[in-house]
Formats: sequence, C-alpha cells, structure tokens
Amino acid sequence: MQIKLIPAVLLFLGSYFPLALILAVQDVAGEGWERPVCRSATFWQECGIPDLAHPLLAFVFIAITGISLVFFFWLLRHLHGSTEMLIKESKSIPNDLINYVFPYIVSFMGVDLGSAGKVIGFGLFMLWLFVITYRSGQILMNPLLLAAGWQLYEVQADIEGNRRMLRALSRENVVPTQTLKSCLVQGIYILSKANKND
Repeated sequence: MQIKLIPAVLLFLGSYFPLALILAVQDVAGEGWERPVCRSATFWQECGIPDLAHPLLAFVFIAITGISLVFFFWLLRHLHGSTEMLIKESKSIPNDLINYVFPYIVSFMGVDLGSAGKVIGFGLFMLWLFVITYRSGQILMNPLLLAAGWQLYEVQADIEGNRRMLRALSRENVVPTQTLKSCLVQGIYILSKANKND
C-alpha cells in the first residue's frame, strides 16, 4: 500500500511536534523567563505559561503537529493486516535519524518566528525534506515511534509459503516461531499479534 499525499503530510508533520515545542520555548521573550510560572502559593491560582513574542504562529505550529501526531498513532493502532507471517529470524535495526535531526539543528541556528524570511525559508526547507522523505519511502521512519515503544526489525519470514527478507515495524518483541499479522505500507511491514481482536 502506498500512503496517499495528505496522510503522508500528516505523518511527516506529526514527527516534528517536539520541534514545535522547542520553537515556542525559543519564542519566549527574555523577561518572560524572569517571572515565576506561578505567582501564588496556591498552585491553581495565577499560574500560566510565559508570554510568547509570536503566540499565534507558535500555537498554530504546535496545534498542527500535535493533531498530526495523534493521527499518526491512531493510524498505526488501526492498521490490521490480513496476511499472516511466520517469523524465522529477526534482529532489531537502528532507525535512521539523520533526516529527522536536520530541522532540529536548523532551529538552533536561528529560526526566529518574528522574521517572515526565516519562517518561510524554514518552511521551504521542511517542504524539501518532506519530498525527499516521501519519495524515498521513509515516511514511517518516525523516531517518535521509538519513544512509544515501536521498533524497526529486519525479519526473515514465511509469507504464504514464500520465504522473504523484509523490514518491519512492531510494538511487540519479534522472535522466531511467532506468527504475526502484517500490513505492507510503502515497503515496510506493520506487524501485530495474529490473535489481536479487530
């Protein structure tokens, strides 16, 4: 299955939710850090986040990436494969983080939410990175999956009587002699337990 363009954009944006938070924190004016977060002994009274210099842009970026992240995890949870595979061999392989790291490096090199040129330039950079990620079939290689317990595996498995070497994402530990359901998405198998209720 090939991921359509709009879901692919949402999956890509969801992986940058932490970046949206970092950019928002960087947008807090210097005097905002000098004030206490809570101005009262009672926790719920007079508490708030520091004022942002450009709150609309920061909150829009947080909202878009946050909604996209929720969609990403919802999609993974609801992908139920119909094809069963018998695992013969498996090994955990590291996720390629370099494409994911570039925007974080760029954000620390001076993305200023108050500068239209820098914001547009950063947007063009992200667009170019999305095109590369989508065309290379790496849209599911989201490092936030690692934080949520997903792991990338190289698997040798029997699928419908044929032995194959493949890459797979699974939240479960993948071990030999296991039978798992699989769903092929852009060259990567999403694995789930064979007895999982739909």
